[in-house]
Amino acid sequence: MQLHELLIPYEDEIKKLKKDAVKINLTSTGRHLMDDDSSLTTSKFCGKPFVPQGMKYPLGKYSKMPMYLVAQINFEQLPALEGYPSEGLLQIFSEGDDDTIFETAKVRFISKEQMAEEPITDFSFLSEIADDPYLESPTHLFGFEKREDYCNTANDSTIEINGHDNLYDFIEDLGEANGLGDSDIEEIADSIDKYSMYSKVGGYSAGVQDPFSEDELALVLQLDYSNVENSQGDGSLFVHVPKEDLAESNFSNAEVVYECT
Repeated sequence: MQLHELLIPYEDEIKKLKKDAVKINLTSTGRHLMDDDSSLTTSKFCGKPFVPQGMKYPLGKYSKMPMYLVAQINFEQLPALEGYPSEGLLQIFSEGDDDTIFETAKVRFISKEQMAEEPITDFSFLSEIADDPYLESPTHLFGFEKREDYCNTANDSTIEINGHDNLYDFIEDLGEANGLGDSDIEEIADSIDKYSMYSKVGGYSAGVQDPFSEDELALVLQLDYSNVENSQGDGSLFVHVPKEDLAESNFSNAEVVYECT
């Protein structure tokens, strides 16, 4: 981590804010929904999900049509993250309406026991949504690598640094004490924020539209659509879960937010 010169004296304090995260590397398969031949249980963006035969495929709240898989994470494929599941599938579904695409998103968790059940393999019913513009992006496989992640000024993270509970306030006071103007202060903030602006599981959320407390919520997914081939989105998807729920693989209170750039 390369710090701005004004932050170097506070390097030890900043490093105390370190969290473990898992970076998501996306690789396009070049195949779209109906042609997706990747494993049903692998971690992916779009494509065909794992659905046990005894479980209903999710339908859209408004469209009443089958929803499409936005992301699927197989926790067995992730490097270990403290407080996160080590097995099971996390799935995020959405319906392809411009106004409600993530407002009506559904998050569900499939346990390892459920993964042992026979899955549905006939996805012909998805042909009715195959022409949705949001599915013009092909299926992408997720690869994972462990990363060190540091706090950012993008959200309302609750932190402790040099007498401040907000990283931006700390940087702003530091900049003003050194006679810097607003643009220079923003440059310092950006130099920190760049270390958390990537697709990942865990670490610090870079979402800005909704208040986010690091004390209460955990970042389960941050998906940067700039990493997606032929992306129909221009922002990032965030999934936050209460920490006490996450420890029990409970995603019923998950919050899904999509923020445009």
